[in-house]
Amino acid sequence: MKYNVVVIGGGPAGLGAAVEAKKNGSKKVLIIERDRELGGILNQCIHNGFGLHVFKEELTGPEYAGKFIDMVKNENIDYMLNTMVLNISKDKTIEALGEDGLINIQADAVILAMGCRERTRGAIDIPGYRPAGVYTAGAAQRFSNMDGYM
Repeated sequence: MKYNVVVIGGGPAGLGAAVEAKKNGSKKVLIIERDRELGGILNQCIHNGFGLHVFKEELTGPEYAGKFIDMVKNENIDYMLNTMVLNISKDKTIEALGEDGLINIQADAVILAMGCRERTRGAIDIPGYRPAGVYTAGAAQRFSNMDGYM
């Protein structure tokens, strides 16, 4: 597989980068996303406040992501879901693990747009134990806003 631009991350930055790469002359663009859907953290943000600068209207996170996803589809940009990047070599060969197994992709350019993740208590070196039933804000948003748990 050979692409002009490979974007790693299908959240807001990755979607926007892929669309701009395509609009600016990259013929073959690919987005690689480890989650089951495009949109990243926006899918969890069901509150209003997105889209005022870009689309001149107030949108929820999923609505805002949806507009970028539509742009990706309108530009015929390829994307892979449920795919984890394992390695990027100096010659821009990307090794990824997807639903069909190990994939090697050659890119002219690679854009890293993997977003942010909340760090665990251990990662920020706070002593003590995490009590059972206490979740990070991101995990709580995903459970309630996406998975429908109370």
